[in-house]
Amino acid sequence: MNDHDKFMDIALEEARAGAAAGEQPFGAVVVINGEVVVKSRSLKVSTSDTTAHSETRAISLATRKLKRRTIPEAVFYATCEPCPMCLGAILNAGIKTLVLGARNRHIKQRAKLAFNFKDYTSERFAEMVGWDLEVIEGVREAECIALYAGAQVELTR
Repeated sequence: MNDHDKFMDIALEEARAGAAAGEQPFGAVVVINGEVVVKSRSLKVSTSDTTAHSETRAISLATRKLKRRTIPEAVFYATCEPCPMCLGAILNAGIKTLVLGARNRHIKQRAKLAFNFKDYTSERFAEMVGWDLEVIEGVREAECIALYAGAQVELTR
């Protein structure tokens, strides 16, 4: 198992734990120098907080833990391509590498109220704002897609 698989596995564990607790199945991990800084899951359902996405939570937890507003050396792992709000948080943290499991296009048909971002991709967002972002896709892709295929909670990004 390579590092990307290893860290995505942690994000998958977070997503599964969230799903088991009645949350939407999204997981995220922030890694610096091969070490996990934080891991998080979505808490939108239990907190009734529409901003409590796994990705925004991961950025908040990591920057507060490190007592730094930016963490450009970090690698960000997400079980699903981040929505524009979450990608904005990742941008503002100065992160330059994003590792994805599922893409929006993989799960768009599984949600009634979500992922209707037309031709949105992380790369298009980065290009629009002049962000030099490296996107590594397809890491544990089938497992990540399966999270959303079997979701017990409505997906509402």
